[in-house]
Amino acid sequence: MLSRSALLVQQLSTVNSRRNLSIKQLHDIKPIIKRNLAWFSNQPGKETFGGRLKRRLKNVFVVTVAGLGTFYAYRAYNRYKWFHEMSDSDKTLGTKQRIVVLGTGWGAVPLLKHIDTNKYEVICVSPRNYFLMTPLLPSVSVGTVETRTVIESVRSLIGPRIKYIEAHCVNIDPKAKLITCNTDGDSNVSRGDDVKAILSISKREGGASSRIIKDSARTRPQFDMKYDILVVAVGSENNTFNTPGVEEHAHFLKELLDARRIRSAISDAFESAMTPTQTVEEKKRLLHFVVVGGGPTGVEFAAELADLVREDLQHYFPRLVANDVKITLIEALDHVLSMMDKKISDYTERHFRRENIEVLMNTFVKEVKQREVVVQYKGSTELKSIPCSMVVWATGIKARPLTNKIREIIGLNIQSNRMGLLTDRYLRVKGVDDGSIFAIGDCATIQPAKLADRIQALFEEADTQNRGALDLQQFRTLVEKKVAEYPQLEVFSKKIEDAFAEADKDKSGYLTLSTLRSILEKADQKIRALPATAQVASQEGRYVAKLLNQLSNVHSTDFQQQNLTPFQYKHMGSLAYVGGDEAVLDFTGSKPLLDYFDLKPLSGRSAVYLWKSFYFTEMFTGRTKTLLAFDWVRTHIFGRDISRY
Repeated sequence: MLSRSALLVQQLSTVNSRRNLSIKQLHDIKPIIKRNLAWFSNQPGKETFGGRLKRRLKNVFVVTVAGLGTFYAYRAYNRYKWFHEMSDSDKTLGTKQRIVVLGTGWGAVPLLKHIDTNKYEVICVSPRNYFLMTPLLPSVSVGTVETRTVIESVRSLIGPRIKYIEAHCVNIDPKAKLITCNTDGDSNVSRGDDVKAILSISKREGGASSRIIKDSARTRPQFDMKYDILVVAVGSENNTFNTPGVEEHAHFLKELLDARRIRSAISDAFESAMTPTQTVEEKKRLLHFVVVGGGPTGVEFAAELADLVREDLQHYFPRLVANDVKITLIEALDHVLSMMDKKISDYTERHFRRENIEVLMNTFVKEVKQREVVVQYKGSTELKSIPCSMVVWATGIKARPLTNKIREIIGLNIQSNRMGLLTDRYLRVKGVDDGSIFAIGDCATIQPAKLADRIQALFEEADTQNRGALDLQQFRTLVEKKVAEYPQLEVFSKKIEDAFAEADKDKSGYLTLSTLRSILEKADQKIRALPATAQVASQEGRYVAKLLNQLSNVHSTDFQQQNLTPFQYKHMGSLAYVGGDEAVLDFTGSKPLLDYFDLKPLSGRSAVYLWKSFYFTEMFTGRTKTLLAFDWVRTHIFGRDISRY
């Protein structure tokens, strides 16, 4: 071997001296280098197939054993940690200040995940023991996504240090800091969905063949619970606008049970249309589906239903789909998706026409019957009847009974907003003197301070030279200093010079008290309530958790003295699925980074990947992320399951 190395060194030195080698000489050196490297690594120069297979199987076995061992060790550690934290939490009961959270929705769950359980004793009370991914309910209603994919047990989300009680809060006493939950013999016991729809006797003459069994497995005796801090996150319910027949004959799309009922109703309609004795008119009525509401929920359900018909039902019912199926979307305004950019609304309407979805704009629903919908067009007094088999009502929301009860307890003169509980900029409920009640999500609305109410104080504070007028620099200082306290001043923050010039009509270079009042009143008119979306509720939940974690004294009501910042919503954009593997995205009003790049509204097939990516990342756990990915793949390869169960 030493002679081989010496030969190698000699040949390499020859290469260095001559710097010109023939192809034959290079081929002579290559095997020598290989043999020497093989000798140094104690491996044979040429390994047989059996040897390679044996070595690779050995490596696979070692990796598998190590991986399984690591997995089971991790699970065992998690179980030990879970029981250890649970026992520690039980030992500290009553020693820490108690936070009671009502709800398990988009506002409550982020709060529960970020609250400091070492500082507080946290209890969650809700009739629904799971978190529901509500934006995916349209997909669930047609079978694109299965039901278990969009729910996650709240106990697995909040961890062992937070106590969960499945109960329905029926009363709150803000003075005694006491909540009352459940009453025997009352209809407040819920199965996690719409109580009224479950426990009241149905007024329908026909419909699905499912029935409700009354057993004794669920008993909820009444109990009272004390709290130091109460967070109300009970959400909202569907608003029927007192339209006759909606409660009895229309489907909602807000809970998981709603989606399952819609899925069964679609199957019922097609199976009924296949009955040999059905007339042509009755088939067309059975296969006419009406969606009321042109917001994101109504648009996405109409799009998902069109996908179901085109991609799956057309295969099993080709004649019915070709001749009788019809989808109609009814909207009271002059365009759909009114909260988004006008370009997106126009694109969605054009796309729906291509998808054979009829859109009736400027149309009002006057009554919903079991076999038809009565509508009235704008500017007309004539009522028109639209025969159909199924109506999905997705028009808006209203406050729940508990929310209205809290408003009445505090006083309707203070809680004057019928849509929800009025809160300050720290999300504390107005009218509660000690600030012990917070409200987040759909059940709450922030009441911003108006500039016109403090115009005199603001003017005197800005007029540092006491000359009775403000110059451009003083106006700029006023806007920059008060924009955090008065978010409506953001309309001036980017164009301060233009706003000043518009108010200074006499071109004097100064703003008097009257001219300042006129421009600030315009800013007050720009105040808009935050939309009732999951995005808003999630940010509010995280904010309240951070606020409570920073509080040095929960009994203190002066948050400014503790240097706590008020809540400020950061819009991340709006998106909606419009069918045919296409989606729309609107970045208007999004955070400064997106505004800086001046991102335009997106639509089409490229946007659907962003739509799917967003909802995939919003899933709370790895389990639901995995199920969602598999559901999308399953639907694409095998299609949707059209059986009724």
